[in-house]
Amino acid sequence: MIRMCIFAIMRISNSISISVNSTALYLISYLMVFLIHQAATVFAAVLFDFPLEINYTSINFLVYKYAWTFDSVKIIFSTGPVICFLLSVFMLVVSIKFKEYDGYLKMFFLWGFVHSINLFLGSAVAGALLGEGFGHVLIWMFMPDTGKLILTLSGLFGLAAIGFGITKLFLLSANTYYNKQESADRKAYLFQQVLLPYIIGTMVIIAYRFPLNYYEILRLLTPLIIILPSFLNSDSFTVFYFDENPRTIKVSSSLLAAAVIIIIVYRVLLNTPIKI
Repeated sequence: MIRMCIFAIMRISNSISISVNSTALYLISYLMVFLIHQAATVFAAVLFDFPLEINYTSINFLVYKYAWTFDSVKIIFSTGPVICFLLSVFMLVVSIKFKEYDGYLKMFFLWGFVHSINLFLGSAVAGALLGEGFGHVLIWMFMPDTGKLILTLSGLFGLAAIGFGITKLFLLSANTYYNKQESADRKAYLFQQVLLPYIIGTMVIIAYRFPLNYYEILRLLTPLIIILPSFLNSDSFTVFYFDENPRTIKVSSSLLAAAVIIIIVYRVLLNTPIKI
């Protein structure tokens, strides 16, 4: 009985450690990708000499409505998503190249891929539905409602297909913690390593970026369409055997500290709006 209790406590402790580490990586990678997206948008606006106000949660364009043209709308609101698409290719290549290696860093790139491809496809979905952000490009293109519906469905399908495609990368991240992975353990592992960090990480992002408009909230929810298919696809693989080097499952204090410090610094620096 005592032995069973100790074993149960160890399993709970291991699960918490995995989730905490993955949540820290989720937040760090999100901030990096989000800042690149925002920097690309600012750069595009500067090309048109648009004055800006940047704060911790948004970019405000200090121009009159008549100052907008099709070229300015197209470039300013599409540059961020396009740059994120290019970034997602880099992140995916790194994730695939180092999928057999253990260590926390490869999960950083995998989360970075999820964030960057989401800021591309998720922006298209949210923009088509709500007419904000990337949706301004669609409005200025006079895209009919049928076209927006097709774009929304295509974006959702693309996110789901990506989720099926990267399932193995999520599962192979287990070699950081275990020597092998059997089919019966996979859904529990995906919950600890992927779904729970997404839920906690998204709540933290909403908290430090509050208030958020519906467009930004929807872009934070669309990664779920990538994550959920991995649960459906997780049983399609054989048992994974990793190397036999002993593993220690524990919370990485350096990762956790880095996530907390980066969030605090970001929030403090941009708490006062910066005008360009």
